Amino acid sequence: MSFYSSRQLRFLLFSAGILCSPAYADWAIGASLNMVRPAPEGDQVQGQNPPSFTWAQKFINGKPASGYEVEVTGENGKARRFAVTRNWLLPDAPFSSDSYTWRVRAKEDTVWTDPRKFRIDAAASLPFIVPNEAAVKRVIRARPPVRSLPGELATNPFLPLPPERMKLRATLQNDVTVNTGKLPIPLDARWPHRYSNPRTPEYIAQTVEIRHAIGALARQLEVAALLWRVRSTDTAAVAAANRAEAIKRGNELAALDPEGPTSYVNQDQATRVIALNLIKAVDLLGADLDDTTRARWLKSAEQRSAVIYASISGNNGRLDQYPFNSHGSTNYGMLSAIATLALDRIPAAETWFDYAFRGYANSISPWGGADGGYANGTAYGEYSADGFAQTWLPIAAASGVNLFAKPWSINFAQFMAHFDPAGSPTHVFGDEHEIVPVPYLLKSYAQLVPSPVAAWYAQTLGERVNALTGLQAPLTPPGAIVPAPPADAAQYPSIGWVAMHSKITDPADKRTSVYFKSSPYGSYNHSHADQNSLVINSGGRQLLIEAGKGDSFASAQAGAWYRQTRAHNAVTYDGGVGQQLGLEDGAQSLGWNGAISDFRTTPTLDSVTGTATAAYGSTITSAVRRVWYLRGKDVVIVRDKLSSAVPRIFEWNMHAVSNMDLSGDGVVRIVNQNASLCLRPMTQGGFVYFDAPNIAAGPKQVHGAFQTPAAVKNAEFLMVIDIGCKNRPVTLGGSRELPVLTVDGQQVPLN
Repeated sequence: MSFYSSRQLRFLLFSAGILCSPAYADWAIGASLNMVRPAPEGDQVQGQNPPSFTWAQKFINGKPASGYEVEVTGENGKARRFAVTRNWLLPDAPFSSDSYTWRVRAKEDTVWTDPRKFRIDAAASLPFIVPNEAAVKRVIRARPPVRSLPGELATNPFLPLPPERMKLRATLQNDVTVNTGKLPIPLDARWPHRYSNPRTPEYIAQTVEIRHAIGALARQLEVAALLWRVRSTDTAAVAAANRAEAIKRGNELAALDPEGPTSYVNQDQATRVIALNLIKAVDLLGADLDDTTRARWLKSAEQRSAVIYASISGNNGRLDQYPFNSHGSTNYGMLSAIATLALDRIPAAETWFDYAFRGYANSISPWGGADGGYANGTAYGEYSADGFAQTWLPIAAASGVNLFAKPWSINFAQFMAHFDPAGSPTHVFGDEHEIVPVPYLLKSYAQLVPSPVAAWYAQTLGERVNALTGLQAPLTPPGAIVPAPPADAAQYPSIGWVAMHSKITDPADKRTSVYFKSSPYGSYNHSHADQNSLVINSGGRQLLIEAGKGDSFASAQAGAWYRQTRAHNAVTYDGGVGQQLGLEDGAQSLGWNGAISDFRTTPTLDSVTGTATAAYGSTITSAVRRVWYLRGKDVVIVRDKLSSAVPRIFEWNMHAVSNMDLSGDGVVRIVNQNASLCLRPMTQGGFVYFDAPNIAAGPKQVHGAFQTPAAVKNAEFLMVIDIGCKNRPVTLGGSRELPVLTVDGQQVPLN
């Protein structure tokens, strides 16, 4: 984790004026924490071969460099050099197994960055090749007129489908039939409000209404067009009705003003959905769409896509330099898919393609590293998985580049399996953590990922899949994959998350899941001020929960409660004062972070240490939490050590959906239907209940905290959490310097 701490130190020095200029000796590290991070580094084995290279842009005399030279040197001293125009490199050929160093310099300068090390290992570094733009465009142009569908689906509308595909098709046909004539016509006049700063409640409500309305209409357009293209055994009348419905809905979307309420500035989600689904429909309807209608749809798609391209590429390549942008990274993928299908249909699409296709493939998500972690939380991970399925399928069909096979994508499926296993009662960490997962969306992604863990995960998520993406998947999978579960416990270092399960292969009603977070992403974007926090589910029920309910991004109630430390199972002080909270994507909130160290896992015992000192700003001088999970006992031990320059009352917060009872011996019992846990404090302190503030949204929940008996500079909390309240015997022994906790005969050295 030294990378994050060094960036944090550099940012703090820069903010304080100690570093007066961003012209560092190692200029690959940007002046601000929200700039792109140099990678690869740390002498780590790379999961992808060839690896992705990134670095901060260099400015010379106030202007960005016009290009860069990257030098990669193997152990034999032989160097390869690559010339690029932007601050990233994705080689189009693999590297041999070896240890490497790399450095970069600007085209107009001679100053190299510091060298960074990485390794390629034949067994661990999976090949993932994205050919150069010219080669990919040749593949796309050689495709049949319908590019967005694979193989026989693209060329034979009457292809007999296997029974499982016919079921998916029947589901989609029912959807179209039900919605035909029922979805309201979208009219700009329905939505009178426009963007302002600050956003008004009326405007916020309107953006939600637009998102739902446009999403439903765009889906109706795509499904009807897909059913027309994949007619199978439809009668002529049914096929004609689907074509008519597609044209009707496409015309309605194309009639909306690109500068109106669905414009990029007012509702960028609507703009990108309209553009993508219009170009998909043009592709699917093909010659069965008259020239006038096609021209109208392409004009609308062009106008909306041009604004997306300008936003992504503007300001010297905004996303290249500042990648931590939730909507921006999604728009990048949307533009890549739009450009792929619009090539030779819209003149500007070639420019969009050359900018977006390989750039997006190089770095799909800014919210984690090669381990597949997703720092914005599993709710937004699920939404992203759904979006990936919608955009990567047409990209793969048209270009042959299968983004599902990218090592990050494979690891992302494993990450979701660890933090959203089948039967999870809610998502965890970040905005919308209170939402119940939608298994079929995750299954639809996982079954497209070529890995044993993804295949296992898809098997566990039930029978239902997203019929829309399921019907468009290749009919013949690329070889058989034997499903295999992931490990019971895992760390995702790039985002500072740890999952510890009793047995991940058990069904939810038999499984305990313990989640811990201490993240280098701090409280940025959709992340909360919840470093060193804990979540526990057992028996398919929530026990230690994250409190509150989201309403809108950066809302007043989110700032006052939902995203605050006190709404999580974490430490606060002096009546609920917690970690520094970023609400509007300020770069400094990336520095209010945590860090994971010393993760260990064995068949009987998992442990992890998190340090959240930086998250509290200057008020707390040390905040360290260590968590042990005794798998065979189903017991969690939590030890917090805290320090402050001035005396404070420290609070160990906990939250439940109901039934938090305090017994005479100081044990807190939490019951949720047939699941329970008993929390026994092993250090002195009193327990208090407290209420969420009046501004808090969501259902009534129960909140409590253990607190130090008096204001102190140094505090320690030691908690034993007995899942199932089995009343296991617990004794604290050893010495002050080397304490040992014994739980039902199992010794745990606390140092």
